[in-house]
Amino acid sequence: MFLLCVAMGMAGTPEDIVVAGNRDLAVEERQPAFERLVSGQDVAELVKVGKDTDRTVSERWVAIRALGLVPTVEARQALVDFLDHGDVWARIAASGAAGERGDRTMAGKVAMRLADPAILVRAAAADALGKLRDPGTLGDLERALKDPSSWYRGTSLWIRRKYVEAMASTGVESGPYLARALEDKDPVVSAAALRGLEQVAGFSYKEGRTPEEEKEAWRRWAGK
Repeated sequence: MFLLCVAMGMAGTPEDIVVAGNRDLAVEERQPAFERLVSGQDVAELVKVGKDTDRTVSERWVAIRALGLVPTVEARQALVDFLDHGDVWARIAASGAAGERGDRTMAGKVAMRLADPAILVRAAAADALGKLRDPGTLGDLERALKDPSSWYRGTSLWIRRKYVEAMASTGVESGPYLARALEDKDPVVSAAALRGLEQVAGFSYKEGRTPEEEKEAWRRWAGK
């Protein structure tokens, strides 16, 4: 343990990536290395590792996620590039990093991943859009919700709930989109839409109403 601590104290970017990406270490051992990666702002090395398919998935993941917290133009552009990377895990990591970055100017690029062939990438993109909270992506989320690829043999996939939750995170502008989602055939999706409306409005229409009357009240509210 003493040698590990010494190594961590003297580490540079390559060594920190190895430590931060080592899942056999405790979080409290990995976190300082990750923080040094962010503060070091060695974008070139982070990009190099992120693209290196000979590195472990965890190391590549750490490198790309660190880019999300490096506040430089170069890091932002690297994330944009990773969103289109041929590797699924790189796209997932880049989507998550974009959400953590909190830069709404990236929302459109992230929204493009809602049509990704890999469902885990689509899920990561939805989570990121929920953090970015850009009303301009509400249409993208609604299209993803209605996309036939979000169904499998007549069954609604779990990811559709994530699209609705991302809408609700956007704020009151999501009202009309959530009201339309109330009519979804999947009760999990319609329930998520109902919770989302209560979230953005800050109140409930449940008391004294039947489920259909409740939906109608929300439709009127969203149409105002």
